[in-house]
Amino acid sequence: MDPAHSLLEALQRPQAAPALRDLDRAGGLTLLIPELEAGRGFIQPERHYYDVLDHNLAAVAAIDAVLGEGEDGEEFLRHLGWFDVRMSLDGEIEGTPLRALVRLACLLHDVAKPHTATRGDDGRLKFPRHGPRGGELMAERLPALGFGPASTRLVSALIRYHLRPGELVKSWPPTDRAVRRFVNDLEGHVLPLLLVNLADGMATRGPGYTRENFRRHCGFLNYILARSWAVAGEDDPGLITGDDLQAELDLESGRLLGAVLTSVRRAQLEGLVSGREEALQMARVALASLKAGDGQPGLAPE
Repeated sequence: MDPAHSLLEALQRPQAAPALRDLDRAGGLTLLIPELEAGRGFIQPERHYYDVLDHNLAAVAAIDAVLGEGEDGEEFLRHLGWFDVRMSLDGEIEGTPLRALVRLACLLHDVAKPHTATRGDDGRLKFPRHGPRGGELMAERLPALGFGPASTRLVSALIRYHLRPGELVKSWPPTDRAVRRFVNDLEGHVLPLLLVNLADGMATRGPGYTRENFRRHCGFLNYILARSWAVAGEDDPGLITGDDLQAELDLESGRLLGAVLTSVRRAQLEGLVSGREEALQMARVALASLKAGDGQPGLAPE
């Protein structure tokens, strides 16, 4: 099997991390992405449980858990109950599932740490601008693996900005201007970036990452997603309203109506619907999907 095909196949599995470790043991992973090899055995500062390469692989395991059916996945969906997470991640970019591209970004998010490592005046190891440098490295590497320009641009941006949510904390609460810049820099791909940020946090402490750490992180990301959603729609009126959904779909005001409206709004912002009738059809699809998940927003089956 072609090594690049093996990589893509591994990334599309619900449990991608074990498949990637198998690929690494066979020598295929760093053959495809040589920049990862420098992270093998590269010890990080004290709060990091893993070396750089194992940390990157642990981030994939973390995102497997968050996107899966277990406790982490269920709790993540509960925190973002107003937002249809699964429908938002169901798309493809240039034929590659968005979930696979998010996993790829997790695998590569710290690829440039060994290349940017330096010691500060205090003797502590630091990795200045490892996100931007990693984005640059992978913007060159990914096309050689068969990824198209849009896929490459997304993954490179997720690597470049994976620490950006933490920067929003420095001046709390973040201003609308800061959130708007955040959304624009990501070209609207806020949820994928927040997933990479969450996986990075989970993989940093390894077994020391507690359930309370996870809850707090999810709560923070929920806030950032909600703020991002609000500023993204400021200058773009919706194609349909809650009143339209109540009249056309016989929906009552409440959480389910809000989830359907959110799904349609997302589709509008992504350019998937452009008129009222298309928006209503999208609403019907979203409603059916949500009802299939027992009516709980964000729990539609994959």
